[in-house]
Amino acid sequence: MTRTGSRRPGSSGRRVARLVRCLAAAATTLAALGATVAAGAGSATTFAAGADGAASARTYAAGSLPVAEPSGARPTVVPAVVPAVVPAKNTAVIVLQTLTPAVVKPGTDVRITGTVTAPSDGPLSAPELRVIRGDTPIRQSSALDDWASGRTTAQGRTVSTTRLPTVAAGRTQAFTTTVPWQRLRSPEAFAAVPIAVDVMQQGASEPTGSTRTFVAWNSRKEYVPLDVATVLPVTLDPGVSLFSRKDDTRLKAWQAAIGPTSRVSRIVEGTQGSQVDLAVDPSVLGPTPVAPGDAGSPSSPTPTPQTSGTKAPTPAAPSTPAGTAPATPTPPTSAPAPTPTPSSSTPGAPSSGAPSTSQAIAALGDALAERLHGRSVWALPYADADVAATADVDPASTIVRDLVSRAGTLTARLGQPARDDVVWPVDGLLPPGRESGIRTLLSGTSVKKPAGIVVDAAAVTKTTAYTPTARRVTGSGTRLLAYDTRLSALLPRRTDPSPVLSTQRYLAETLVLLGERAGTPRSVLVVAPRTYDPDAAALSSFLTATSSAPWLHTVPAASLLADGGGDKAQPQTAASTTAPGTAPAPVLTARRLSELAEQRETLLSVSSVLRDGEEFERTYREVLDHLTSARWRYEPRAWPVLATSVAADVRAATSAIRVVPRTSTINLLAENGTLRITVENGLDYTVENIRLRLVPDNPRIRVVEQPAPVTIGPSSRTNVPVEVAAVAAGRAQIRAFLTTVDGTVIGSPAMIPVAANPLDATIYWVGGVLVGLVVVAGVIRAVRKGTSRVDEIADIEAITAAHQSLGDANHGDDR
Repeated sequence: MTRTGSRRPGSSGRRVARLVRCLAAAATTLAALGATVAAGAGSATTFAAGADGAASARTYAAGSLPVAEPSGARPTVVPAVVPAVVPAKNTAVIVLQTLTPAVVKPGTDVRITGTVTAPSDGPLSAPELRVIRGDTPIRQSSALDDWASGRTTAQGRTVSTTRLPTVAAGRTQAFTTTVPWQRLRSPEAFAAVPIAVDVMQQGASEPTGSTRTFVAWNSRKEYVPLDVATVLPVTLDPGVSLFSRKDDTRLKAWQAAIGPTSRVSRIVEGTQGSQVDLAVDPSVLGPTPVAPGDAGSPSSPTPTPQTSGTKAPTPAAPSTPAGTAPATPTPPTSAPAPTPTPSSSTPGAPSSGAPSTSQAIAALGDALAERLHGRSVWALPYADADVAATADVDPASTIVRDLVSRAGTLTARLGQPARDDVVWPVDGLLPPGRESGIRTLLSGTSVKKPAGIVVDAAAVTKTTAYTPTARRVTGSGTRLLAYDTRLSALLPRRTDPSPVLSTQRYLAETLVLLGERAGTPRSVLVVAPRTYDPDAAALSSFLTATSSAPWLHTVPAASLLADGGGDKAQPQTAASTTAPGTAPAPVLTARRLSELAEQRETLLSVSSVLRDGEEFERTYREVLDHLTSARWRYEPRAWPVLATSVAADVRAATSAIRVVPRTSTINLLAENGTLRITVENGLDYTVENIRLRLVPDNPRIRVVEQPAPVTIGPSSRTNVPVEVAAVAAGRAQIRAFLTTVDGTVIGSPAMIPVAANPLDATIYWVGGVLVGLVVVAGVIRAVRKGTSRVDEIADIEAITAAHQSLGDANHGDDR
């Protein structure tokens, strides 16, 4: 039997070559695990997040594997068509596809399948595949790290060999090998057995390529099984295209986010039939219209208005290429902020494409809801609002409180209970003050108080000789669900070549964990980050293999909120080292939360005076809600792009209802007069019961009576008469603004300049006095002159007649 790993004394060249190959093997193993493990016993482990949506993910077709052969027969190489593997320059790449059974017990041989890819700089000449059992005992996590990373020399014995045909440079060859169980047995009841799979060139003394993993051995039950709960988040990606104004762009973004080939779909499909809790963001089912002020009523999803003639522009956002997942946009020097303009469409005609796009997105959400029905589901706050950041900077935030309350919409949408009182901070931390902040935040919601908080175990644990239970409790009595970061990092990702390495490493980790206190009841919580992106088949295979391990007892995560099976919650302790957190820094600040809340209140105020205000409010409020999401931590540059665009749209939309400013001064030439103020509605919505209010800046002008409520049609103007009184001459500015029924100021105000020139009352007094004096003077004069001679004649009529007769006689003589 050839002892692999030996070297010829004095051969420094071979030592260097061996070191290079060990490093290559370590790199292959770490790449497959997607993890970077820190050295040292009991050291913390930092795992790199998987690349979500990576195009380089390798998927193996079911028909590419060799056919199973009877146990004990000579391994036969069966050529198969397998997906291409990127070859290394001078090292063979070994990819394990299956290792069955995942748990070895007496009487069951181990069958390993996989592929070998020859180096790009030369062929593999009649190579031999060897399975080496390491002789290093695995009793601590540090020993697992050392073996997987290649720091432990591959000393051991060969337990299986398989001859392969020559493999041309850069080409891939499938293989199958079987390891008899007797060669993997351990005297222990359970153990993690290290193995290496090497490929040897013909005539070479050192392996050309190698990969390392573990075999889980279990011969008898001498332990109390670990309770294992798994929670995976079902949330949206941080894509601004989900809110694009372009119908086709928005639809493609939603198809990429929750469609049949999406990351979300892979999580749901991969966990089907497994005891896994899904923490679902209700908004993942599509935009949900919510009536103003109604935080909990669900209705059918639709991202854009559909009412005829009253369409508000959907906030603009950079688009992604067709068929691709939303990507991070490069921040422009000035964020796009299109100003809404009156629709050129005829009132009464719906916008082109909007109904079909809304219906298509709604259908995607309905299909996803149907697949979630019957599953064990938690409800995250709507839009997965960043509870961690909010609790730290503004626990009284009204907008986030509303989103926490709206988590209950998931129950109605799925038609089944969805627990919404478990808080899951995206970073997994619990710094001083956060628990209090979470309690304050939830006190103003329908949830009232947290039933539990999901945290990183490293954030609430001091260094101990063994791993405590996942059941924890704070000093104030709040239950904690502490997850294990090492195990959580081993959930398979789409970038892994296969789930074999992660599955076998997971089983080995749990065996080491079990061995710390095999007779003590304990629980373990495993979670994935918000960006988790698995291959559905690989995840399903992983969950099937790990749940079948006899020492692991899968339980619902909610069961960890109470003591059970002798496992009692352990008090929270101060962490010996600062936990790094499982998410990037937050993008939400107190100022940003305040701005979002103000914009939201503005939308609610404007919608209250619109005939179709619910649809107007829905259009913009949906995006504002999503700006609170924790997912923007993973794409921080995208947040200001979307926020700036939405803020500009909100300002433009709300300022479209305005008082038209006067360019000239109004002259008021009387004590009382009527001012005609023009009010404009630039929206494609009818404005109803809006109040115009006038407030002079000085007492020269007085508003006799504020005008009655007015209604303005879409894209229209109206003149509103206002009765005013001029108290004194001079100039004044009248501030004209609009309000809702409850007095909330909306729209754009204007200053109306007025020049008051009323007739002075002194003029009337002087005139009256002069007239009176003239009358009095006439009376006095008449009294002073005495009786008239005419009045002294007794018979004025007789004298007049005589005088007339005399005149007639004189006239006759003349004739």
